[in-house]
Amino acid sequence: MTAPPNIRRVKLLPDELINRIAAGEVVERPAAVLKELLENSLDAGADRLEIEIEGGGQRLIRLRDNGRGMDEDDLLMCLERHATSKLDQDDDLLAIATLGFRGEALPSIGAVSRLTITSAVDSGQGHVVTLAGGRLEGLKEAPANRGTTVEVGRLFYNVPARRKFLKSTVTESAHLLDVARTYALSRPDLRLTYRDGGREMMSVESRHDFRTRVYRVLGQAIAESLQPFDHQEGQVKISGWLSGPEVSLRSTANVFIYVLGRPVKDRLLNRALADGYGRILPPGQWPAAVLFLDLDPAEVDVNVHPAKTEVRFRQPGAVFSALSAAVSRAVGRGPAAVSRQRPVFDFQPAPAPVLAAPAAPPPWLAPESDPEATAELAEPAEPAEPELETAEPTAAISTLRAAPAGELDSAAEGRHFEPLRPLAQLYQSYILAEGERGLYLIDQHAAHERLIFNQLKATLAAGGLLGQARLFPETMDLPPLSALAAEKMRPRLEQLGFDLEPFGERTFILKSAPAILGQEDPWPPLLEILGSVEGRLKSADGAGLGEALEALVGSWLYSLACRAAIKAGEKMTLPAMARLLDDMAVTDKGAYCPHGRPAIQLIERRIIEKRFDR
Repeated sequence: MTAPPNIRRVKLLPDELINRIAAGEVVERPAAVLKELLENSLDAGADRLEIEIEGGGQRLIRLRDNGRGMDEDDLLMCLERHATSKLDQDDDLLAIATLGFRGEALPSIGAVSRLTITSAVDSGQGHVVTLAGGRLEGLKEAPANRGTTVEVGRLFYNVPARRKFLKSTVTESAHLLDVARTYALSRPDLRLTYRDGGREMMSVESRHDFRTRVYRVLGQAIAESLQPFDHQEGQVKISGWLSGPEVSLRSTANVFIYVLGRPVKDRLLNRALADGYGRILPPGQWPAAVLFLDLDPAEVDVNVHPAKTEVRFRQPGAVFSALSAAVSRAVGRGPAAVSRQRPVFDFQPAPAPVLAAPAAPPPWLAPESDPEATAELAEPAEPAEPELETAEPTAAISTLRAAPAGELDSAAEGRHFEPLRPLAQLYQSYILAEGERGLYLIDQHAAHERLIFNQLKATLAAGGLLGQARLFPETMDLPPLSALAAEKMRPRLEQLGFDLEPFGERTFILKSAPAILGQEDPWPPLLEILGSVEGRLKSADGAGLGEALEALVGSWLYSLACRAAIKAGEKMTLPAMARLLDDMAVTDKGAYCPHGRPAIQLIERRIIEKRFDR
């Protein structure tokens, strides 16, 4: 049945619904609100910003600046859609130099919150306007300093569907803090203070040099690793700071790129950065980098996405080439770029933190007083019980056939492969052992790593790793996101042996550390764990955060086992080899290291005899 001709199908939406739809594009979460407000402040010439957050931004986002301010008429006009002071004519769209320009932010925010703006052109007298759910509640005079204060309260109170999809308070706080630190690094003259729940999480001053600014925002490890550079290729000018590979992560969490002062997330620029580092970084790892690209604004289209985090270049190839060349030149011109590379035998589980081996040598190592021990032959082993069959060999090593020994269950003695008699050490990295089936080659690092990993995993499941009290508890000021991560992770850190107690705004006291670390400094591994959690807080978005943290703990156990295990190049006595082989035989998955690499290979006796025409 057709509709009557007098019923109109196409209608104009009411203004209130239009504003809510626009808000959905601009205001996806509290962090998006803060981003829009920060851009407005910076475009207004502000160089002093004070940010206050409560309830993950849902209860309150307050930004106070010292910008140019607005008079009564401008206050009312800024609440209208597509009202802006940043564009004067159409060709400005081809050469936009401001951070914001759409004129949608404030009305969109006001449509889904209780919005209060206090502003003054000169200190003394100003005006305050209040908007609730898109409706003007009032405009009146109020005492105010020069600049503008914007308060966003009860965000999404009238949009329950949007509010329902907000994540946990700590997750939203992590996103908010990430926005603040992005802009804190964008300008050297910017003074920015950030408070969450009344606690000062971050503060940078205009008097700080850039390395100090990075230290206050990203922490000591990154600040110490960054080196400055500058480069120009054609009309593209690039400057910034780059780290060595020792602070790399498996994410771009510590990569900050600014195009014409605008923070962007751009795949082309990320690929150029990775291309510039080449093989200095392990595959899948990203450095810490703060990059500034300057070029003709007419060569950049910033009007690609409502959030304005993406850009499009008129000549992307030239930009890619310039950035890649700049990074390659910067990381390759100093000896540190090579000397900081990890040794090839240092097997790193990703995204595992870097941990030092315990100061006390493990029991498998040969004592320094017994350098000839590895050349001795062991006493003949006791007759072995008949072993179960292993998998048939499948892989080729030169002209010999070899294969992993396989994991076999024996109800009688709980062994996974036959008893082995150690003969010697090969290249101080592999154990040569004799068995009934033939000659076995055991990777000493992989085998020992599996033993330690299984022990750590069992201990953790039984109640947690043993913590050792610090003789003198130490305090440390953590980077902002690490402080959030520490609060979130405290119960799990205790299970790992770290007793970390808050002491002030971002200061924590370390009262105990995992006993397995021995005399090693516990702060580097702890900071690595917290640094990994930073990215998890945002990427997991609250959903599955517990599982993500469990995976992180597993990665830390991998790394701890890797660091504590015997390394390639370390001597072993024959008794130590025998003990390692015995423990390996009764260890679950003992034939493989925790990362899945084989720890044992078999060259069958019949193959050896065939080579000698026997």
